[in-house]
Amino acid sequence: MKITVILKGDPFSWKCQEAFRVAMALGINCEVNFVLIKDGVYALSQWQSEELDIEGFERLLENMDYVKVKMCAEDASLEERGLKKEDLKKEVEVKSIDDIRELIKRSEAVVVW
Repeated sequence: MKITVILKGDPFSWKCQEAFRVAMALGINCEVNFVLIKDGVYALSQWQSEELDIEGFERLLENMDYVKVKMCAEDASLEERGLKKEDLKKEVEVKSIDDIRELIKRSEAVVVW
């Protein structure tokens, strides 16, 4: 089964943590595309969770490599927020909105956070 998980909200809330957990759980048995758009791209930036007194999710990012989860970020969202591929905590594929639309179109289910 092909599933796309979209994170569009900021990384400073419980939704971001849950989006990563759900994607990892789904990635055990399904092919998952984890797409970061809008403020969701901040989840990959070099922000320091301890400075905000919230739990970080670096370990979740590391564990994505052990399940069938492909991560990508929208190019325009990164650019609008002044982020470059080199600024990200994890190497991900940068895609255009048209490429992301195609991922969604080929998915059997889409989960938006």
